[in-house]
Amino acid sequence: MLKDSMKTINEYQRSKKLNDLDLDYADLQDEFERLVKLAKYITDTDISYVNLIDNYSQWTITSSISEPFQVDREDSICQYTIQGEGIQELPNLDQDKRFSDNPFVKRDKLKYYLGIPLKVSTGENIGALCVLDQSEKNISLEKKRLLQLIADEIVGKLENKKKLDQLEDQLASAIKERYQIAHDIRSPLGGILGLTSTIEEENMDAEESKAYFKLINGSVSKLMELTDDILEKRQKLRDKNQFDLSSLKAHLEELYLIPAGNKDIALDVSFDQTKNQYKFSRRKLLPIIGNLIANAIKFTPPKGSIAVTLDIMEMDKKAFLTVKVSDNGIGMSKEKLKDLTNDTLGLNPGTNGEKGFGLGLQLVAEMVNSIDGKLNVVSAEDKGTTVDVTVPI
Repeated sequence: MLKDSMKTINEYQRSKKLNDLDLDYADLQDEFERLVKLAKYITDTDISYVNLIDNYSQWTITSSISEPFQVDREDSICQYTIQGEGIQELPNLDQDKRFSDNPFVKRDKLKYYLGIPLKVSTGENIGALCVLDQSEKNISLEKKRLLQLIADEIVGKLENKKKLDQLEDQLASAIKERYQIAHDIRSPLGGILGLTSTIEEENMDAEESKAYFKLINGSVSKLMELTDDILEKRQKLRDKNQFDLSSLKAHLEELYLIPAGNKDIALDVSFDQTKNQYKFSRRKLLPIIGNLIANAIKFTPPKGSIAVTLDIMEMDKKAFLTVKVSDNGIGMSKEKLKDLTNDTLGLNPGTNGEKGFGLGLQLVAEMVNSIDGKLNVVSAEDKGTTVDVTVPI
């Protein structure tokens, strides 16, 4: 019992570390494509993948044969790799009882698997770099070491991406200060420009005065160009790191329509089009909403439905993003809801027997709290669950 409890806690820490990286899986394909092709080339194998594994799913963010895609975690081979400390090699994949009936092993007639954990600097395995082949392989120790170097490079890029995001936040704060300064000085400078232009147009007799004012005009024009440049840079940085309601909807559909469809669940994402002018930070939104949708998919039976509603609410002269995720799944009892608020971790199978550690809502609660948001869960057994998230923008 204690062993299972420790395993669940470790899984919570592992899943939390992956969520803390705040990754947009749809945008990672190009960044790692060459490294994945290099892994395939080094080992002379048919297939190479980079897989990131969350609470319920394996996200193949880069592969040598396809666009990024998602599979249920129980169908993942790499889920066993991340539970170990080193390289996982399966020379007879089709004869292993754990994988002989795996749909991907059977479909692609796979015989060989080699997986290297993607271990972050704090020690958690967030995924795996793997190669697979339809024939038995004998990959040398030297080549395995080269694959380990590729895996380390992938982890380094992911962690540096997080550091870059943090630096961009700091830069955005600095540019915001420059932006305020630019606005403060732009108005009086505009007045000076108007004054000097008027003096020039009045054909003053004093040539020296005109020359003097021309110098002022030129200096002020340069200052105006500087303020315009500051404002333009700020806008570009904001656009890069922000969503509006329509782009958030598009990202969610790209990531979760297929997983929902694979279970024959209708997923509808809607938003108030009259409020699409609002811009808000991308930070932590995809992990928060993604966990809610994945949780809903897990606990909603086939032929069920999930509705995601995105909106902007104004209150006390402040704006808030509101996200509502409602499903008609199996719901939760009052006791289970109480367990969630008490941080009780447990293993909860989904409606199709999906494996999971019951961590989705607890991870969401922690992330929502970290950005000063609010979370509310309403659920009843056999009546579904509705989760409301409100975060300031």
